[in-house]
Amino acid sequence: MRFFEERGLKERVFADRVLEVERSATLEYDAIAKRPGMINLTVGRPDFDTPSVIKEAAKKALDEGKVHYTPSNGIPELRKAIAEKLEVENNIPGLNEDNIIVSGGGKLIIYCIIMALAGKGDVVAIQNPTWVSYEAQIRLANAEVEWLTLKPEEGFIPGDEFMSQLEATDAKLFILNSPGNPTGAVIPEKRIKEMMDICLEKEIFVIADEVYEKLIYEGEHYSPASEYENVITVNAFSKTYSMTGWRLGYCAHPDREIIERIGIIHQQSLSCCTSFAQYGALAAFSADAKDASERFCKELKRRRDYVMDRIRKMDGVVCVKPGGAFYLFPYLGHVDDLELADELLEKGVGVVPGSAFGSQGRGCIRISYGSANLNLLSQAFDRIQDSGFRVHGSRLDI
Repeated sequence: MRFFEERGLKERVFADRVLEVERSATLEYDAIAKRPGMINLTVGRPDFDTPSVIKEAAKKALDEGKVHYTPSNGIPELRKAIAEKLEVENNIPGLNEDNIIVSGGGKLIIYCIIMALAGKGDVVAIQNPTWVSYEAQIRLANAEVEWLTLKPEEGFIPGDEFMSQLEATDAKLFILNSPGNPTGAVIPEKRIKEMMDICLEKEIFVIADEVYEKLIYEGEHYSPASEYENVITVNAFSKTYSMTGWRLGYCAHPDREIIERIGIIHQQSLSCCTSFAQYGALAAFSADAKDASERFCKELKRRRDYVMDRIRKMDGVVCVKPGGAFYLFPYLGHVDDLELADELLEKGVGVVPGSAFGSQGRGCIRISYGSANLNLLSQAFDRIQDSGFRVHGSRLDI
């Protein structure tokens, strides 16, 4: 960059959009927490290996020379399997392989959808707190963000204030995430339908991010696209089958034109997903893979219950037991969560500060129990406790 610096032109190198968007706090804290001796509770991934049936299918595809470009929207066999899954398991009608786009993870397909549907002057409503990348992707599309308030004492389930804000919004697009990141909250079917009725009346399109749908510990998952046409369903293989590094996600909608418009963004950014990874993902619909996923879920529930037991022993912490995903998002009072996360790093425990997920995350920290087994979780909470972690009313000391 010396050429630009010497001429005082460096500020002209970058587009405004990239100067206005922050780096991912999750990835930043994860990088630090990878240091030797750290217990890393930052990253949103399960620590299990990918089921062997999926890995063997990918190896077989490699051996068979399936290493070239595929159709941009994904291999037909995989798209057909996804459409059938969504019809049978999620009760979403009107889908076939032409209504599916397979993309490089849930993150990329959400970005493609936002880029296709939202632009300058448009408003996109999101939950507050919510996953860090929604806001960044909306701003990169030159659209505006509107935050809808969730509260820790309500378990981050949309309450009266949230519903009033949704009724008042002029948003073109709303992103619904349940089970949620960073909170683990599972929104009840009745409340989702109330939200969807508002969106339908106000002609708001909805992105339903359902990547944690299989990680629900009590109750059943509800997909709003089963009853509402204004919903693009997003899912991924990453969390359910511990395939985060495979980078495979997808979206679905019964209107072919909507899929085609999203597909334009997808074609011009990714071309297609890794060929042999897609053939591996086909095996995710096998009985062996489903059995493995159910075992993952049972183990994650054990971890959730253990971490909740430890959290409950800390006075002054507000943390309603989450119903899904693999996160706890305890509220610790009027504290600087950034300073707290940094101090916990010094004690050898990596977490993500809550304010990275929106203003309603202030005073919270995100703990990922997916990335550590019970032994490591025990050690982590011992370190937190031994370091003098204590809450006094609305103040926290370490």
